[in-house]
Amino acid sequence: MASISYRYWVGRRKGRALAGLAGLCLMLPMVAQAQQSPTDGKERRFYVRLGAARIMFDEKADVKLAGQTLPGANATASNNNGISLDIGYFLTPNVSVAATVGVPPTSTLTASGTLAGAGTLGKVTYGPGLYTLRYHFGRPGGVRPYIGGGLNWTIIFKTEDGVLKDFRTSNTLGPAITGGIDVPLNERIGVFGAVSKVWTSTNARFRLDTPNGLVPGTARVRLDPLIVQAGLQYRF
Repeated sequence: MASISYRYWVGRRKGRALAGLAGLCLMLPMVAQAQQSPTDGKERRFYVRLGAARIMFDEKADVKLAGQTLPGANATASNNNGISLDIGYFLTPNVSVAATVGVPPTSTLTASGTLAGAGTLGKVTYGPGLYTLRYHFGRPGGVRPYIGGGLNWTIIFKTEDGVLKDFRTSNTLGPAITGGIDVPLNERIGVFGAVSKVWTSTNARFRLDTPNGLVPGTARVRLDPLIVQAGLQYRF
């Protein structure tokens, strides 16, 4: 009888030990996850986003030749696909500042309106830049829509002649608004989508070959692009 009681006591102790070990094993992943969670009070302030971008122009040109307006003369700018890079910093859990730049694309200007049929007026290689203040809804670590506003500053790197000779155009500066959504995949990596609207114009000058020789001209070109982005985000 004593032997049976001893084995029963040992069995109960082993069972309790195994149950305790199993419980500990189940709790460890939960504890580790809680320690790694971005909502544990440690906000990751910096973020970098890399994505694909589509730039779509809403253009209109006012063209003058030898100081005289050419009625109905216009030009279209080809839309561009490219790669965008955002670098941002959270000033508070809900407010961030960000700079968005892109790999410089090249847009082709084509004659339209009363100039239709003249062909390619010229080409412009430019570096787009968007500098915004953003308000992020929701709490850190979750899905976060945002809105914001700021300035667009675009730098002209290169111009190429087409029908227009000695073609040059100026850098642009204008207001911009933006909105988007950030979706976290884990505490550091996520995906994003964004749409930005820019209001900006550029001044161009050129010389046009006519039967009377090269005649100087100018153009005020409204660009007003809509920019759509999507890609990956990294927080640190």
